[in-house]
Amino acid sequence: MDITSTFSVAGRCERTGQLGLIVTSSSPAVGARCAHIKHKTGIVLSQNVTDPRLATIGLMVMEQGFTANEAVKTMKAASEYLQYRQLAAVDTKGNSSVFTGEQALGTNGEFAAPNVACVGNLLSDEMIPKAMGEYYLAHSDLNLEDRLYGAMEKGFQMGGEMDDERSIALLTYTDEPFPFIDLRVDYSLDPLSDLKQILEVYKPQANDYKVRALNPTQAPSYGVKGDE
Repeated sequence: MDITSTFSVAGRCERTGQLGLIVTSSSPAVGARCAHIKHKTGIVLSQNVTDPRLATIGLMVMEQGFTANEAVKTMKAASEYLQYRQLAAVDTKGNSSVFTGEQALGTNGEFAAPNVACVGNLLSDEMIPKAMGEYYLAHSDLNLEDRLYGAMEKGFQMGGEMDDERSIALLTYTDEPFPFIDLRVDYSLDPLSDLKQILEVYKPQANDYKVRALNPTQAPSYGVKGDE
């Protein structure tokens, strides 16, 4: 179980319907445990003392057409150790919901508004989730991955976690059942900067990989030796 500090943003783009999240932690490989999206269903973040099984339950609820709030209610009902959990959900209609248990670590906070949910624990400032959410809402002109990154950067600028962040994950879905962007920094002394570097390399190629999956005959050159 993840017992270290974590903060995150889950967001839906109101212009495109895309779903995405970004999450960081002082523990390694945060994306492997806390980050969950299902195509045409919704987003779930399960953190603090993480039980990834709850995310499976939350996504199943939203897949049946129930709201993010119903998903969080169901995850809460299913959790034997509810007081240790911190949860967030956003559904495909932009409904959002958050929950923080009484045993959440250190200074913690949460924020929910249409199309965005933010949660965090062991924070240097309890207002970080609210500030990240407000950044997200104020930058609807950006593409989803830049919007999520900017919101997370805002959290870092406010001091982030009490401990040093060591991993980060960024995940987005468009209209296909596979991720559009799925990037992770599993252990680093500067995960935010490392993610930015990876994102700058990958983002111009992301749509090419989507085209290659759907119709290789229309795909651009692969840019490798022997590809002419």
